[in-house]
Amino acid sequence: MAKRTRKTSKPRGRQPQAGPPQPMEGEVIDRQTQFRKLTRSARVERGSERAFFASKLAMLRTHKELTDAQRREAEATLEQMVGATIYQTLAKDSAPIPGGVGYGMFYTAGFRTAFTRGTSFFYEIVCPHQPGGNVNTWLYLTATNRASRGVEAFVSYQGQNDTRFKVFDWARPDQWQTNIPFANLGSYLRSTVSHGFGFQVLLVWNSTFEIAPNRWRNEVLLHNRAANRWDLVYQFDYASTTAEERTGWPGSWGPIVETFQSSYQNTRWLGFLNTMLTGRDAAGQWSNWALLAGNQSTIRNDGQGFSPLFLDPNHTFVVRS
Repeated sequence: MAKRTRKTSKPRGRQPQAGPPQPMEGEVIDRQTQFRKLTRSARVERGSERAFFASKLAMLRTHKELTDAQRREAEATLEQMVGATIYQTLAKDSAPIPGGVGYGMFYTAGFRTAFTRGTSFFYEIVCPHQPGGNVNTWLYLTATNRASRGVEAFVSYQGQNDTRFKVFDWARPDQWQTNIPFANLGSYLRSTVSHGFGFQVLLVWNSTFEIAPNRWRNEVLLHNRAANRWDLVYQFDYASTTAEERTGWPGSWGPIVETFQSSYQNTRWLGFLNTMLTGRDAAGQWSNWALLAGNQSTIRNDGQGFSPLFLDPNHTFVVRS
């Protein structure tokens, strides 16, 4: 997907030179107010926050490429976020919620830090309304843009009949933000074809970038199919530095299928298409958008039943079980 010219319908409070170039055409409209209202009206999911952190703890404890020091640092980050009491419960629970990676990409160390003043990420999430198969807990189609204090903008399944788009912000004390049932996303979901197969997809643009000295912004946009435009659905400004954004365990994974069961069978096809990234250098210049390559990421599969239907290393994959 080629780089396109950015269009904006009205001012958005951004320094013009700061934000990344658009991954595809369309004007940009601020829809944050509408998405906040939809989030407030969404039914509360009991246990979802504990499940999220329990899964992350399982992921990092089983990550073979982490050193002991990196693992301790990552666990300390989680403990700080959830609080010592809750963290100790998660860490010592005799029957923790299973967590791991069904299939997906982790950035290599060199590519993970290949930005200075910003990083931006575009991806098409292959996300049927229902996951099918034996999914009876949570299942995530999630990703990070490489920044440690960026966001996860992802599709969350809980069983067969509760599918949502969510934003989890690693820079905030109140991390859980956008939470939209798929019933409210009709204008954003679309059909596409890849490798001869038909899929339903959601187009996401997820960025973290410096807007002033030691001041950064997290931003999530969805492409509105019906209006042929980008809708800004989430934004948060906070204090940070390049060093903070390039270190730590959060931000190390690209597109992944994050799991909460020990095994999966007969699920519908799930995955990501056309994963692209761009980085902003010390001079403030953004690189051209480029597909995630095989030498920039490694594949992790925790053996929970998922295998690739197809893989274009490493920007496009769909899995089955």
